[in-house]
This record gives sequence, C-alpha cells and structure tokens, in this order.
Amino acid sequence: MADSPRRPTGHRPSGPTTAHLADELEVYFNEYVRGSPVGFVSTPKWRPATDIYETDEQFVVVMDIAGVEPDGFSVTFDGGILTVSGERHESASGRREYHAMEVKVGPFERRFRFPRRVDPASLRARYELGFLEIRLAKVPEKPLPVRVEVEAK
Repeated sequence: MADSPRRPTGHRPSGPTTAHLADELEVYFNEYVRGSPVGFVSTPKWRPATDIYETDEQFVVVMDIAGVEPDGFSVTFDGGILTVSGERHESASGRREYHAMEVKVGPFERRFRFPRRVDPASLRARYELGFLEIRLAKVPEKPLPVRVEVEAK
C-alpha cells in the first residue's frame, strides 16, 4: 500500500436522503428555472461528460467513460429516470508523482429524466472506443390510429 498513490477526494455529506433531495432540486432547477428540456441529475460521485440529443423518433445519450471495462458499469431505466453507474479504476500501479490530475477514477453515476415519455423496452446501449451510446424511443404524444380487421363468421 505504501507505493499506491493517493488521490485527493472531496468530502460532501451523502446518504440516501441527501442525494435524492439534491437530485430532485437540480431537476427542478434545470427544468423550471432554466427551462432546460432535459433534467440532469447529479450525485456526489464524479460525473462523466455526457451529450443528450433527440431525433424525431428517439433520445440519444452519449457518455464519455473511457477506461471503464464493459462490465464495469450498468444502465437502468426505472421510474422515468435513466441511470448509468459504475467505476473507473486506475490503470497504472507503483509510486508516481503527479504534475496534473484530471482523469477521474472511482465510482460514478449520472441520472437523467427526459422531457417526454419514452418506451423502456426500446432501451439499447452500445459501448465503443470509450463512449457509451444509449437510445430510447419516444412514445408518441398522440396515440397512432389502430385499424383492426373484423373477423366475420
């Protein structure tokens, strides 16, 4: 352990109530005060850079999690919130003297709420070249007309 470098860590109070309240306040602030269409929800963990955009049919989330093994993160959708969480580990070992320390390691979590209903069954995720791409189909605002063939006897 003596040869392991120590990364500075910021200490913020955390716990189920604190994180949840902070998440909801940030969603409220982004959606209602700033008018941002997508609610970004933060936690005390590090936050990978993320782009979110929409097409006519779907929302697309692109997250930079370079250096995380494919089995080192999870993607879930529950209660209208998309959650991506995992952990990035340091790749090097041995004693080092840092001159800059910008690559975050340790656990991460990002949570997102979308401005329109999405179909959870449509969730698709792909990880390539350090970027995680998640796609969710939008649920049409107006139900599409359905035509049914009538069976005659």
